[in-house]
Amino acid sequence: MRNWIYLHIIIFIFIVTLPLAQEDIDQYLQNIKGPTIDDYIQLLNEGSREDKLLAIDILSKSGSKNEAVINALISCLGEGTLFVKRRAGTVINDFWDVRARSAEVLGDIGDPRALPQLHMVLLRDPDPVVRCCAATAIGKIGQPESIRFLTLAIKTTNATGSNATVILSCVRALGEIGHPDAFLPLYEVARGGYSSNIELAARDALQKIRWE
Repeated sequence: MRNWIYLHIIIFIFIVTLPLAQEDIDQYLQNIKGPTIDDYIQLLNEGSREDKLLAIDILSKSGSKNEAVINALISCLGEGTLFVKRRAGTVINDFWDVRARSAEVLGDIGDPRALPQLHMVLLRDPDPVVRCCAATAIGKIGQPESIRFLTLAIKTTNATGSNATVILSCVRALGEIGHPDAFLPLYEVARGGYSSNIELAARDALQKIRWE
C-alpha cells in the first residue's frame, strides 16, 4: 500500500513539473542564437578565402540588402587585386572566385550603389570570369548610365579566346538594360566582325530595347 502511495506521489510530481520543464526547454531553445548578419560580414572581411566564399553564399541566401552587406560585398570586388601578395614570383591571393561571387550577389541585390565599383571591375579586373560576372550584375541592376561602360568594355576587349565571353556578357547586359541608348553599340556588334554567337546575342538584345 505504501509503495502505491509513493508511486502516486511520484506521478503527481511528474505531471505537475512537466509543463515547467517543457517551458524551461522552450526558453532555452529560444535563447540559442546563431551567427548574425554582422558575424558573416566580419567573416567576409577577415576570413580566409574559403570563409569569404561561405559568408558570401550565406549572405546571398539571407536576402539581406542592408548597407553594411552591400559595402562588404563591394570591398570584396578588390580581393587579390588591390593588395597583391606574391611568393616566389607567384600571386598567392588572387581570389578571383571571391570577386566573381561578390559581383553575382551584388547583381541579385540590384542596388545601384554598387555600380561604380562594378564598372571598374568590368574594365580593369585581370580575370575574364570576374569581368563576365560584373557585366551580368550590371545588366541586372539595369541603369542606363552603365551603357557607356559596357560599350567601352566591348570596344577595348580582344574578341578572341576567353575574353570573347566578356563581350558576350556585355552584349547581353545591354539587352537587359533595354534602354534606347544601347541601340547603336548593339547594332555595331550585330552587323559584323564578331563571332556568330556574339552577333546573334546582339540581335536578340536589340529586340529587348524598350522604345516607349
